[in-house]
Amino acid sequence: MSYNFSEDYFESNEFKNTLKRFEDADKNGEEIILDSEEFVDIAEYYYNLGKVETAVEIIDRTIDLYPGAAAPLLFKARMALLDYNDIDKANYYADLIEDKTDLEYFYLKAEIMIVDGKADEADEYLEERFNEIDDDEIDFFAIDTAALFIDYNKVDKAEKWINRSEATDAVEYKEQYARIMMEIGEYEKSQTLFNELIDKNPYSTKYWNSLASSQFLCNNLEDAIQSCEFALAINPENATALLNKANGLYNLGNYKEALKYYTRYCSQCPNDENGETLIGFCNMLLEDYVNAIKHFQIAENLSSPDSPMLSDIYKDWAFALCRLNRIDESMAILDKAEALATDKNDLLVYRGSLLLGSGRFFESKKYFLTAIRDSKFSPTIVMKIAIVIYESGNVEIAYKMFQMLYKRHPECNSGYPFYAACCYSLKKEDEFLECLKKAIEHSPEETKIALGKIFPDNVDISNYYQYMLKKLGKA
Repeated sequence: MSYNFSEDYFESNEFKNTLKRFEDADKNGEEIILDSEEFVDIAEYYYNLGKVETAVEIIDRTIDLYPGAAAPLLFKARMALLDYNDIDKANYYADLIEDKTDLEYFYLKAEIMIVDGKADEADEYLEERFNEIDDDEIDFFAIDTAALFIDYNKVDKAEKWINRSEATDAVEYKEQYARIMMEIGEYEKSQTLFNELIDKNPYSTKYWNSLASSQFLCNNLEDAIQSCEFALAINPENATALLNKANGLYNLGNYKEALKYYTRYCSQCPNDENGETLIGFCNMLLEDYVNAIKHFQIAENLSSPDSPMLSDIYKDWAFALCRLNRIDESMAILDKAEALATDKNDLLVYRGSLLLGSGRFFESKKYFLTAIRDSKFSPTIVMKIAIVIYESGNVEIAYKMFQMLYKRHPECNSGYPFYAACCYSLKKEDEFLECLKKAIEHSPEETKIALGKIFPDNVDISNYYQYMLKKLGKA
């Protein structure tokens, strides 16, 4: 829960020795004397393992031992803020901090403002504190403030603050500057900085993981996987590296290997619904629908009622049930998704697509027509239905829907790759070429997905139109 990386500290001998002393004393029913920050480090360690109750017990005991101490009250305040979005409770714990000149107190008050939607007010508050602190604290105050703002994706403010620090050779500066560069898409700069940090500390899993994240974001998947492997060589149980490597393997289409690493990740983070969802999805891609369903059920049980992942969990679960021909159960699961859905028309289309894929054409038609009617003939909904129908093999019907769509909505630029695919299948060459041109202009990536199979691998998307002109003898 700290602003700065704590991952390496938890892997250090210093922390491991402190943790062992604590656990030995606890096991023997003995009291142990640690300072407040050491207790908080142990609590954070347990918190990160998903052992929240244990973490809270340690923090409460620390507050009793050290009333007014900043570290345990900061932990409680941030827990109220991040886990429960309870602004009042966070302020309550902040106000209990005895030393109101502690820099961590300033950061906490600013963080509460950010979570409360008052980022500009937080910025002004920190500006005031910046003008009050000692000169020897200015550089690292600016770095810590940049870290706070980048944690909440306030990139402009983070960049402003990092540029106020003159400690450009400091490890802390490079860490935060690299994060900012990654957020603004300057991946090469971020990777250069992370490599500099690795050169100074090659056994840092946090740096290898950060480098992997930057490589992953610019689609250097093999390099990202290699960086994860270095992190795992240092600590084979590092959860971040396990998840990053699994994601890299997944994106390379190596679902079987990805599944192994997602499983290892879940053994480290057993309360993370995201990991169980990804295991379920990998099983689904490997056509092991029974195991997919098992893990979607676990993911549901781990999710809070307002989890943003639940809707996708239910959709994938329903898909797996359909593949096992358990259609009624599938529709019942989608009832759960419907209770969460903000856009019920999209869900109607999804129901229809599952029924259509299961051979229930007339039932699917009912949902498609309801979605079109309830959305007041939304071009987006019509387009999605047309794509579903095309992918089911009903090319003629999909073609007619696309024709109707673009006649009614000539301003609509999406969906052309699939309209072009219909035209190609039906040998409507002139119409195909017209649609292909629009598809390349407006949706190049989707064009590759929908039409890539009809072009040689060495033909770039930008050359698709000229290639087809020649192939069809119309050049």
